[in-house]
Amino acid sequence: MEPLALNDARRIALLWIGRLGDFLVATPFLRALRRRFPGAEVTVIVGERGREAAALCPEVDEIRVLGKLHAPLANLHLAATLAAGCYDLLVDLNTAFSRSSAAVAWLTQARVKLGFRKAAGNRLFTHLVQAPETAEHMLDRYGRLAAAIDAPYEPLMSVRVPEPEGARGRAAVREALARAAPGARPVLIHPGNFQKFENRWPEDRFAALTDRLLDDPAAAPVYLCGPGEEAQARAIVARLKRPVPMLAPMSLAALAGALTEAELLIVNATGTAHLAAALGVPTLTFLGGYTKAVWMPRAGPHYSVVSASWESCRDISVDAAWEALGSALKELRAAKSAR
Repeated sequence: MEPLALNDARRIALLWIGRLGDFLVATPFLRALRRRFPGAEVTVIVGERGREAAALCPEVDEIRVLGKLHAPLANLHLAATLAAGCYDLLVDLNTAFSRSSAAVAWLTQARVKLGFRKAAGNRLFTHLVQAPETAEHMLDRYGRLAAAIDAPYEPLMSVRVPEPEGARGRAAVREALARAAPGARPVLIHPGNFQKFENRWPEDRFAALTDRLLDDPAAAPVYLCGPGEEAQARAIVARLKRPVPMLAPMSLAALAGALTEAELLIVNATGTAHLAAALGVPTLTFLGGYTKAVWMPRAGPHYSVVSASWESCRDISVDAAWEALGSALKELRAAKSAR
């Protein structure tokens, strides 16, 4: 489609009802939007899971939260605000149809409404870009959306680390290293995404990989866990041949600070992986074919072990993971020595 004529856009609303990683991978579009409309007021409408992620983005001026069904009064207030908003542009960043995002798009008063063509709800928009292909990378999807508004697009995720929360996260990692060998660098490990079985490398293999890493005197493993993941992460740590520190769940801003301390993050395909990528922190991820094609960060250094399965990473062996981990650490340490 031809780029939209929107040089006079002053009030812009972005809609993203998704999880942490979903929002973070859209940050290149937010940056492109800000470059295209430097003086515009940008409001982001997110679900409850997206609030903290939106707060990490300097391109956002205002955050509006779509609450769950148990918060009807808050949602009524949001609906009234959107209906009276008189935006110049609404962009739906959701790449697939959802009733929640469709309802918000219907409520929001905007001169131009832009989104991806989806299985339903297309009549809510004034302009549509082609529906994503199954294996199209998320960054390429948002590149096409940016082209529709003639915005200069660079496919690199980025966030800021708010203080003093970032400092709290960094301090937590340093405290966890109090008993580590002198000079050992933190290798953070997040075995999360426990709600998505096929995207989760088995817990016993995380334990086996960590036991091998414990024999590397230059590495200091530290486990991470998100809210509600404490029991699962603690069970993995309990299997290890030597004690390893585990950080308690923390705010997203504090987690961002903690990640910046890491030599490497070992992680499933989850929001933490995207947060690390947006911060420029190296990652080692366990991926199925689909997550490799659509979600893996492009700007490195990022490493992965990829299953032959399109849908799952669970068959990846500990030996394959250990080989990839050794190669990653060797490369990262060589690069550090060369600086």
